[in-house]
Formats: sequence, structure tokens, C-alpha cells
Amino acid sequence: MVALGILVGCSASLRHHEGMQALDEHDYPMAIERLARASELSPRDVVYRNDWLRARETSTAKLLEAGGEALAQNNSAEAERAYRAILQYDHDNARALAGLASIAAAGRAARDAASAREALKQGDLSQASELASRALKSVPAQPEALAVRREIEATQAKEILVAPSLGAVYKKPINLEFRDASVKMIFDALSRTTGINFIFDRDVKGDQRTTVFLKQTSLDDAIDVILSTSQLEKKILNASSVLIYPSTPAKLREYQDLMVRAFYLANVEAKQAATMLKTVLKLKDVYVDDKYNMLVLRESPESIALAEKLIALQDLEEPEVMLDVEVLEINRARLLNMGIQWTNQLTITPLGVITTGSGTGTGSGTGTPATGTSTMKLSDLTSLNSNKLSITAPSATVNLQKTDGDAKLLANPRIRVRDREKAKILIGDKVPVVTTTSTGTFVTENIQYLDVGLKLEVEPDIHLRDEVGLKLGLEVSSLVSSVKTNNGSQAYQIGTRNFSSALRLKDGETQVLAGLINDEDRSSGNRIPLLGDLPVLGRLFGSQSDNRQKTEIVLSITPHLIRNIQRKNVAAESFWSGTESTLRNKPLLLRAMEGASGAEAGKTAATPAATPAISPPTAANAPKLAWDGKTIAKPSEVVTLSLDMDSPELLRASSLQLAFNPAELELLTVQEGDYFSRAGKSTFNATIDAQGGRVSVGAGLGEGSARGRGRVLTLTCKPKPIVNGANAINVSVIAATPIGGELAIGRPGLPLTHTLTLEP
Repeated sequence: MVALGILVGCSASLRHHEGMQALDEHDYPMAIERLARASELSPRDVVYRNDWLRARETSTAKLLEAGGEALAQNNSAEAERAYRAILQYDHDNARALAGLASIAAAGRAARDAASAREALKQGDLSQASELASRALKSVPAQPEALAVRREIEATQAKEILVAPSLGAVYKKPINLEFRDASVKMIFDALSRTTGINFIFDRDVKGDQRTTVFLKQTSLDDAIDVILSTSQLEKKILNASSVLIYPSTPAKLREYQDLMVRAFYLANVEAKQAATMLKTVLKLKDVYVDDKYNMLVLRESPESIALAEKLIALQDLEEPEVMLDVEVLEINRARLLNMGIQWTNQLTITPLGVITTGSGTGTGSGTGTPATGTSTMKLSDLTSLNSNKLSITAPSATVNLQKTDGDAKLLANPRIRVRDREKAKILIGDKVPVVTTTSTGTFVTENIQYLDVGLKLEVEPDIHLRDEVGLKLGLEVSSLVSSVKTNNGSQAYQIGTRNFSSALRLKDGETQVLAGLINDEDRSSGNRIPLLGDLPVLGRLFGSQSDNRQKTEIVLSITPHLIRNIQRKNVAAESFWSGTESTLRNKPLLLRAMEGASGAEAGKTAATPAATPAISPPTAANAPKLAWDGKTIAKPSEVVTLSLDMDSPELLRASSLQLAFNPAELELLTVQEGDYFSRAGKSTFNATIDAQGGRVSVGAGLGEGSARGRGRVLTLTCKPKPIVNGANAINVSVIAATPIGGELAIGRPGLPLTHTLTLEP
């Protein structure tokens, strides 16, 4: 039995050693099996059991982590191996079983997404939508299914949001001559001539008459004028059908289609935008979501288009300015103390008398003179002589002191603040002030704090011409002395100097504000009468102290624009809005079409003029911008584009705004170039609005400036698959505001567009 126990112990030790070695080699199933066997062979060994349980827990955690990372990287085979390794020693592990189930669901979702992509290519939107929805039910974040759904929604949105219009064949000149004719008869004649179907609402009066004389005008304009003069409205049903109905509130509510549009605002508050829309467009129902800073409208397409233009004018990036502030407190102290300071007393003391007071003395004979009050008889005065009197000789102190002191307290903060926002700086201490309140037998103390030191408040007002208005408030205070009140509380005497001002500076202009001067001149003397008043020799018989102190506060402030208001172009700032009763995005007019045939009138502009690769400058010292990158790419290919700038003048900073179509291009990253970073410590920030198709970039130097040619930024993008035959994708610079280091810099000519042509 002893030999059997020894063999069992040796076997358990061997299994334990093999299990720990397998654990170090990350062979978790083997390690768990060996450690479990060692624990079975030696059930009373606590060490073996503890190693087995701990190894089992550690192995499970590491395998689950490895499986999760593999799933995140779309490596389902590696994830499946990790989960099945857990099930080898823990057959009922819920997380491993759930992981295998998710792998199976991901496989089914991937197959459904691939089928949805094929259905989309064949134009079967219904089948593609059903397959994509089934894939997303299994895996809500399946990337291919999400991409298919986005493309389906984009296609459907284009089909739904495009308002029907009369076909181009009907955009031809016509002649109308009707005198006191029925409106229905006029439209009947137009229907026979053009082939357009006119459908009348039951409330359109048959006896309504009008007079029309039109020559060589378009059919659309003619219809609009006839309807407007007859108090009627139209609704285009398709390219050859028009519904005519009375222009009454009830009929407008019945026939006028309404759109729902959400506006996510980036810079202006949603409440302000809602107030503007209600004031300008007279909209009644505007939903405001303060959490997401969003507006939701349900209005006619014309109202939505006008609201979009107005919001684009108001939702501009807020201007920012960097303020370089320097505050100096200059103290000058001059002290001259020169001369001989004599004691102002001569003391004669009788000897041999009794003294009272402080000090020491003797009763008779000679000794140390006593201080205090001498007590003697009047008869003793007859016996006084030089042997019975002691004299305390006067002493003299020679003062030769001259002190010069200069002190400078400097504060040099750099403040970055938004337009019309207050910036506050306090450099100093908070001094506690204790107030005591007594109520009967109870005494309470209240502590308040006073700000003592340098306090500065600045509020900028940025103007369009790169000028900054500033409201300044400066206070410099110091603790002069402390005073105790009758009840023991501590009070303080605080000296203060402050001023407030409003001024307007150009970008980079420095203004110095000085003159807060406190000048003190004090003189004091200690002289022997008559002798101390002698010219020149008077210094030998007296001491003169001259003390002069002068304090001055100097403030220097320089504004540097980080970003000014990016105004829209002139065409975007003025547009038609219809009449007081009806909102329209175009006026009611008749366009002459003399000499135009039907085919020529139906033509539209084919291809716009190509945008130059390099922006033409609008001023002699304006920088030039240029795109650099591929011009031909494949769908879903990652493309890198660079924006270069060449400036003949020194630049301190520049802000840019880029535009792209989010339905055609996915913008991945925007990174800083070397234009400013090579000249020193640079700043760079980029804000991407993926839904709105806008990128706002700010780049510059903290100190110094740069000149010449260099790369401003590099962006990485990915063209989306071709939709509806479109094969050209544009990325444009639509706004640029360079800030000069020494001079005012002109703005380059924009927009600057880079076109990517997609290969089929």
C-alpha cells in the first residue's frame, strides 16, 4: 500500500508539472486536462486543486478575449477555434456557446447581405431591402447589409423627393390670345395643342373668365400666370398631367404635399433658428430639440427650400480670437536718510536722594543714577553743588542710508475666446473676511472671500473686416493693512486701481493702456533748534529722511483672429421668396423665348465649365491653392488627396471649408500637412460633418509665421459605388480665410474643385 501511494503521488506530481508547462505554452485544453487529473489522483492536495481551478478560470477568460478580438477583426475561424477550445473542458459554458451561435448568425447575415447586393445590382429594390433587413435582424451591425440599406434609402429618397415637373418637350414658346374666355376653355385649347392632361377640381367654377394675350413665352410661365390671375393653383402629377384646384386654405391643405425635413445645426442655437424661420417665413409649427440642437419642419417643398437657404446663412462657424495680454505693475521707491540724529533730552539728577519709579539707584554717596522721580527736601537745594548732581549726556546717531527699489509684476496670459463671450482672469488670492453675528447667547461666524490681485475681463466683438472690438475691465488690488474690530474680528484695508474701456483694433494691432499712476513723496526731519536750520551745516545738527514711491499700471493687448465670419457669396444672401400669401423659391414671371424652337427650348445645360486645378487669386498677395492626388479611382478604393498652398506673404493661420457629396464620397480622415508645422509649434483642428458634406479646418502657428509653398492638409476618402450612372465625384474648397503675419492677406478665388472619375 505504501508503494502504491508513492506511485500515485509521483503520477499526480508528473501530471501537475505537465499541466503547468502546457499552461505556459498557452495550450489551455491540455493544461486543464492535466491539472484536473493531478487533482483527481491527489484529492487532498490543496495546491493541486487550487492550481486547477485558477488555471481553468484564467484559460476561459483568455480564450473568450481571444474569440472576441477575432470576431471584431472578422476572423470567424480563429474565434470558433477559441470557443471550441473552451468547450473541450467546459461543455456547458454559456459564453462559448453564445459565441458559436453569433458566428453562425454572422455567416447567415453575410450570405443574406451578399444576396441583397446582387439584388440591388439587378435593380430589385424590394428583394434587396428584404434580404438586408433579414441580415440586420441577425447581426444589427453587419457592414455590408448597412451599406446596402443606405444605398436603397438614397435611391428611394431621390425618387421620392424629386418633385414631378412637366416634360422638357413642353418647355417651348407658345402664343395665346383669348379675350373674356372661360378658364376651362383656355386649358382645353392648351391640352389639344400640347397634349397635356388638365384635371379640374369639382370646385373650380366653369363660368370663371379671363383675358390672356401672350406671345413667345414658355408654357410653364403661361400656366402660372393664368392660374395666379384666376385665384387657382396647380399640382403636377406627372410629366403630362396637371391638377387644377382653387387657391383656398382648405384646398391647399387638401392638395399641397408636405415634406418633413430635419436640420442638425452646428453653430447656431436651434431656438434662434426657429425664431428666424417663424419671423421671416411666417412658419407656425417648428419643432425644436435642444438636446441634439435640431429643427424639424413639415412644410411645402418651397418652404423647405427657403428654410434651407436661410439656415445656411445663419448656421455659420462662430468667430474666435486669440488675445495676447500683458499687464505690468511698475513700482519705484527712492529713500534718502542722511544726517546726525541727536537725542532730544538732557537729564540732570541729584545724587543721594530717594527715587521712585523704575531702574536702580543708591541712597547716598556716588552710584548708578536712578531713573524715575527724585524725592528731596526744599532745604536740600541750598547744599547742591557739582559733586551732588549727575548729568546724562546727549547721544548722537549718524544716519547714512540711501535705498533705490524697482519692482515689476508681470502677467502675460494668452486668452482664446469666442465672439461676444466674456473671458475672465484672476491672478491673486482670496482673502477671508470673518463677520460675527450674536443672537442672545449664540455667536455665529460667517466667512466671505474677497478677490485680491489682478482681475481682467475681456469681451470681444469681431467684425467682418478683420477688426475686433474689445470691452476691457482691469482691476489691480492689494492688501494694505489689517484692522481688528472691537469684537475681535479681522478686517482688511484693500488698495485698488481699476479702469474699463471699449476700443476697436485691427487684427494684430497692439494697444497700450497706461497712466494709472500712484505717486507719493514724503519728507521728515529731526533737528536741534536753530542749529539744525543752518544751511549745509544743518546736517551736522539734524537728520533728514526723504521717501518717494511711484506705482504705475500698464496694460498691453493684441488681438489675433483665429477664425472670422465665413459669409456666403452674394448670390446665396439674396433670393426670391414668393408673395406675402404664398411662399415660392422663384418669382412669377414670363420669360421671352423668341426664336427658340421646341427642341432647343427643351435642352438644358450639358456640362459646366471645368474648375481650374489651381485657384486664381483675387489679390496680388493672395495665396494660391492647388489639389494634388489621383483623378481616377475605383469604387470603395481608399484615395489620398493633398491640398497645397503657395503664399508670397507671411501667414500666421488659415481657416478652410471643404464640401463634398456624402452620397458619393465617404470622408475617412483629415490630417495636418507640413505648411505651418515646419515653421514652429503649430495648431490644427478639423471638424467633419459627414451627413452635411462639410469639413471645417483651422491651421496655424502659436508664434511666428510661414511663407512659401507647402502642404496644408491631407484627406483620405473612399468613393462610393456608382449610383444612377454618375461617375464623377467632386471635392471642393468653398471658403478660405488666410491671416497674415505682417500684412492683410487677400483671399484666393474659389471654389477650387478636384474631380475623381470612377472606373466602372
